[in-house]
Amino acid sequence: MSTMASVAFDVLTNVLAAAVLGTAAMLRTRVPDVSGVWTLTRYAPGSNSRAEAVYLVMLSQSGVRVEGVAECVQCRDGAGRLRLLAGHERPRVEVSGGLYGSVFHRKRFRLLFRETGRRQGSIATHGMDRRESEDHWRGSYIASADGSSGDSDWRRGQGVHGFAAPAQAYPLP
Repeated sequence: MSTMASVAFDVLTNVLAAAVLGTAAMLRTRVPDVSGVWTLTRYAPGSNSRAEAVYLVMLSQSGVRVEGVAECVQCRDGAGRLRLLAGHERPRVEVSGGLYGSVFHRKRFRLLFRETGRRQGSIATHGMDRRESEDHWRGSYIASADGSSGDSDWRRGQGVHGFAAPAQAYPLP
């Protein structure tokens, strides 16, 4: 093999190796897109089957940053029944957060829910911890009002629920 052919072969193998490593790094660092409408089901502490509350969440993502709004559409009443909330009863929730950790680690999101309305506002931290598919994440939450924590389920789409119409939204004008 001539010197020229040997140099060309070395350059070609280095370029191919760089392309493979670059593609692998790009795929590893790609941040999942969580923009859109999600149905978030929050489960009672210690139970993975008893829904405590259901939220409709609309998220907008820019890189690793996530912002959005949410409405609690169902929650447990004093008798322990999961009750559908009318538009004017739904507390408005502001959502902010983003990717937890570095882009090279497992992809997880932490979102801060600031709920206004009712008697007083509350804050909860919700996580999108494990991606099951493009449209399904498993998560967790910690609520500041009562210190409760538990598991949650994120499904893309609004399911059977709809956002309250502006004339029905909480708080009433």
